[in-house]
Amino acid sequence: MPKLDPWQAVFDAVEGGVAQGVYPGAVALVWHAGATLYHEAHGALASHERSSVKDRPVERDTIYDLASLTKVLATTTLIAQLVSRRELSLDQAVPEPWSQACPGATLSDLLEHCSGLAAHREYFTRVEPFDAAKVLHHVVHTPREYPPRERTVYSDLGFMILGAWIERATGLPLPQAFADRVAYRLGLDAGDPPQLGYRPLVSRAALGWKHERRIAPTEVYDAALHPEGRPSYLPLREPEGVAHGSVHDDNAYVMGGVAGHAGLFGTAEAVAEVARAWAEDRVPDVRTAVRDRFWRPSDVPGSTRRLGFDGTPGDGSGTTGRAFSEHTVGHTGFTGTTVWIDPAAEGGPRVAVLLTNRVHLGRQDTRIKGVRQAFHEAAARLR
Repeated sequence: MPKLDPWQAVFDAVEGGVAQGVYPGAVALVWHAGATLYHEAHGALASHERSSVKDRPVERDTIYDLASLTKVLATTTLIAQLVSRRELSLDQAVPEPWSQACPGATLSDLLEHCSGLAAHREYFTRVEPFDAAKVLHHVVHTPREYPPRERTVYSDLGFMILGAWIERATGLPLPQAFADRVAYRLGLDAGDPPQLGYRPLVSRAALGWKHERRIAPTEVYDAALHPEGRPSYLPLREPEGVAHGSVHDDNAYVMGGVAGHAGLFGTAEAVAEVARAWAEDRVPDVRTAVRDRFWRPSDVPGSTRRLGFDGTPGDGSGTTGRAFSEHTVGHTGFTGTTVWIDPAAEGGPRVAVLLTNRVHLGRQDTRIKGVRQAFHEAAARLR
């Protein structure tokens, strides 16, 4: 039997997700040892009749809601810069008022998701759009669930605090800090909308789809898609109809589209460029020693976390399966996005990016994990 071409295997893995209805479309990119080996668009921007771009083909420069990739690309990168400049230190205690939510926790504890904070709270059911200060007030008054470093609990709350901490440390709004200190420095601020950046929301009237052909819609808010009952977020989002250029994460939405845990939108090429900058040790203003420290595995028992980044579990149960080395770092996003960096790949560093809108018809479908594993297994064979 002839050996399957690795490029075709990547294509088939991503195209399979379209064919199976896991997502309407995707953009995948694989970079290895200085060369882009795969960068292709798959499927359509949307599949639901409610979307104005139904059946319009995805393009390589299609912009996706990156969801929790924000944690790595924006928040972690900005914190690494501040640490490199010695404006923050990893052992620095979380300051007031945020320390009320995680007494005794440090900056590194927030980054490693071991600060004692709860994983998630539906603040969007208690806060009217758009009031970031009110959401952070609720975070501060959410009781901690365990002592710092006792265990790891993946927490959006910790990165909400980190986003506010960055604004305090830089004296800049988070979108401007990211645009000035990361996107501009890496040449990713061009375009309207830019290749990589936040999309702040100021009013419901401002949710117009000015860039509808460039941005993939995420979720369709249709009660008919939820025969099991109306989800808690539907009253907030149903008037919008479709999240198309507005952030999908509901807490980030009521915060005005800007937060440390979610809110970034970007292309696969832009995501890959930030990842490559980390892999090639050229993140603006980040010292090599700091880069290496951020990639060191957490010493919390059972944790796969690094500082801001996640790692790959040794049993192959993660989104990269057993395809990448134990030194791999990266993150996933709830909307169906992933970025992984394998600095120890044979022949040189490897970066794999997969952007999808797998929440288009709802949030319950978990088949994206299988697609991710197949994609990364094929991506690891590309030379």
